[in-house]
Amino acid sequence: MFSFMLLVIIYLAFISLGLPDSMLGAAWPMMYSDLGVPVSYAGFISMTVCLGTTVSSLVYAKVNSRLSTWIITASSCACTAIALISYAFIHSFPVFIISALLLGIGAGAVDAGLNNYVALHYKARAMNFLHAFWGIGTLVGPFMLSYFFANGLSWRSGYMTIGSTQSVICCIILLSYPLWKKAGESTITESGDKPQIKNEKSSLRDAIHQKGAVAAMLGFFTYCSMEQTSILWASTFLVSTRDFSESSAAAAAGLLFWGITAGRIISGLISSKVNGRTMIRSGQCMTLLGILFIAVAPARFAGFAFFFLGIGFGPVYPTMLHQTPEYFGISHSARIMGLEMSSAYIGSAAMPFLFGLIGRNISMNLFIPYILIILAANIAAIETKMLRAKRKI
Repeated sequence: MFSFMLLVIIYLAFISLGLPDSMLGAAWPMMYSDLGVPVSYAGFISMTVCLGTTVSSLVYAKVNSRLSTWIITASSCACTAIALISYAFIHSFPVFIISALLLGIGAGAVDAGLNNYVALHYKARAMNFLHAFWGIGTLVGPFMLSYFFANGLSWRSGYMTIGSTQSVICCIILLSYPLWKKAGESTITESGDKPQIKNEKSSLRDAIHQKGAVAAMLGFFTYCSMEQTSILWASTFLVSTRDFSESSAAAAAGLLFWGITAGRIISGLISSKVNGRTMIRSGQCMTLLGILFIAVAPARFAGFAFFFLGIGFGPVYPTMLHQTPEYFGISHSARIMGLEMSSAYIGSAAMPFLFGLIGRNISMNLFIPYILIILAANIAAIETKMLRAKRKI
């Protein structure tokens, strides 16, 4: 029972992780004029957040050898709450960037820590549901902002609301210490056995030289590149190329998160019957269909097209994460997961930023071919990882 209760706390933490992720893209059509910056500057904010997450995920394994996952999670949630509340009061873009860095540092530690913990302690179903709860967090932002915009309220009210919610979740995590202490350090395999976790002895150099590690990193880089580009620029794409209003675009683009969440719930339900390779390949095929649907669908079906794209995204990321100890072993999992998460954050920072420059200087209509190219690279990287790496669990 305590294991289940702890999993509920972890899911709650991941809801808090998802809360701010969908906010920037939905709020940006109104934010950039309020902050007095060009539309492409969303890429600077996204890149700064990802810089913070990259640093914190790279050092996670070292920090976790000295501090418990509970302490890291609680303190990181506090950092994100402070950053989000500060967003509501900042009018200077350089100061906004500082808060974005704090947000990234907090989010990266939560992400790397809880993903590794769940991969080692729980079954594949738990990992898929973990990221479904991230999706639940992301659902709140766009629809809340759409409601606020429709009623004449500012994006700042949205960030204050999300920051306050984050503070409450932080307090709940702080009070959950007895559950973390009782959980101990055992793992749960697919067979239900509970082998003891080996001490983390892998160095960064050892981890990166594991067969398939570089391909795995590229898989995370490309996946998060297309996911975050879609999240950040979907609303602006609809406003710029389909003549949507800001509130309508926020609502339509928000369906992307509903799709991601639905895809992860479905994959969690079927994970005991479908292996990871099939899950990832199915998601990639549906992603392709979703991109094509966005390209050809009439404007009134744009929201549904983004929903379908989200379903395709759904199973890919959590399945890749859960495969980390499976393909690289328990002794390397924390290090390699840190590398994977860092690659994911670099992709999340660089590629949406690059598209912002492309959209501003060429055309927002290049959104679709841009995502298609990244998808092709993602397929190549993941297939290479599966060929080179040998299963160890």
